[in-house]
Amino acid sequence: LSAAISLGPLARLWRPATHFIYNRRHLGVTTWGLAVFHAACVMHYGNSWKPANLLEVLPGQKLLGVPFTLFGVAALLILTVMALTSWDYFLHAWGAPGWKRLHMAVYVAYGFVAIHFLARFLGDPPVARRPLAAFIVVAAVVAVLHVAAAIKEARGDRPALTAGDGLILLGTFTELPEGRATTVHANGERIAIVRKDGALYALSNVCPHQNGPLGEGLVRDGYLECPWHGYQFDPKTGLGPPGFSDSVPTYELVTKGRQTYLRPRTR
Repeated sequence: LSAAISLGPLARLWRPATHFIYNRRHLGVTTWGLAVFHAACVMHYGNSWKPANLLEVLPGQKLLGVPFTLFGVAALLILTVMALTSWDYFLHAWGAPGWKRLHMAVYVAYGFVAIHFLARFLGDPPVARRPLAAFIVVAAVVAVLHVAAAIKEARGDRPALTAGDGLILLGTFTELPEGRATTVHANGERIAIVRKDGALYALSNVCPHQNGPLGEGLVRDGYLECPWHGYQFDPKTGLGPPGFSDSVPTYELVTKGRQTYLRPRTR
């Protein structure tokens, strides 16, 4: 679970990690499977398949009067809902924003897992300290990755300068390589700037599939490809390849000398 929720911020800090984003859902479902196996072992060997026994723990194994086992149950229930709704059917039925909000509950599940683990390992009677130390190190790495990614995102969210004619100054992109993209913040949203055939194009940074960052993608077969799951969009029109109905908004760019400006109105 720690690996699954760390892939997103790691990809924003280290571009090669975007190749692993494609398998993030598979990793999450695998985590759920391991959690089910763990719960089955606990119920079989420790509780004789009697749910009421989950409440019978020592006083030192409770947090605010709640047995540590119930935090594990809560985490398992959340992971179950997420695993059952991880298919693209639900993604298309609910839309990317709604589906994404539901699956942000993974952080709630992670919190319950942390409490479940710590309440037992710090409880009475005490248990081995090495697993506890390992868990603290892993949790600290997860926290550092998220904080570092948030700081990087915040630095890119500085308000853009507006020219007198209403154009928004984006900056200079002369060093942006052919077939590569970058992300800027303007007009109240993140916008992907991509160079294709020597020309610059601007389109929404948000992939409609799972809100992936198009500005971290590459041009492949003439299309800007989302680094998360490979969805492609024409940098000029925002349309997907023939046969696909997906599209993203595009913006008009104006170049004056070495500076590039955005006209804040979608085509």
